[in-house]
Amino acid sequence: MRRTAILLAVPALIACSPPGDAETADDYAGRIGASGVTTPNQQPAAAVAAPALPAGVQATQLQRLGDIGSVDLGQRTGGCTFMEVGREVFFTSGNPQSGKGVIRVGGELVTVDAKGNVDAIKTGTTFSAPGVSISVAPAAGNETRRPANMVVTDAGGVTQSYSGDWICG
Repeated sequence: MRRTAILLAVPALIACSPPGDAETADDYAGRIGASGVTTPNQQPAAAVAAPALPAGVQATQLQRLGDIGSVDLGQRTGGCTFMEVGREVFFTSGNPQSGKGVIRVGGELVTVDAKGNVDAIKTGTTFSAPGVSISVAPAAGNETRRPANMVVTDAGGVTQSYSGDWICG
């Protein structure tokens, strides 16, 4: 009886699971270009700089990042991700000398330069590229995941505030 109940419960749990794109750690690493795995006779995809802000888009309306594996964010010793209501909208990468980030606006990936290095990124800093500025202000502390506010400003001074989590590693 107990075994039958368990056998019937497993398919029910699977059926009730949310459909779609569960992401493994390897999927995430591949998406952000951190897997470093190549197969024999296969070269890794060339990293490219994300284009400048697309013409005619509202720079303050960030979209879910999606696949950023081809974006060159330079040497990485750490970085952070801004998550807004389960949406990854800003990814950063830094080293002891500098840092960069990437956003998606108007369907295009755009890189931004950090004011400071990986330590500045983790404590909150400003990022910029022609036409857009991003300021991140996480709660004080050293936790890996902290509540944060992020303000995105376009070239005309229009701002959009985001509240979420600043997740660093």
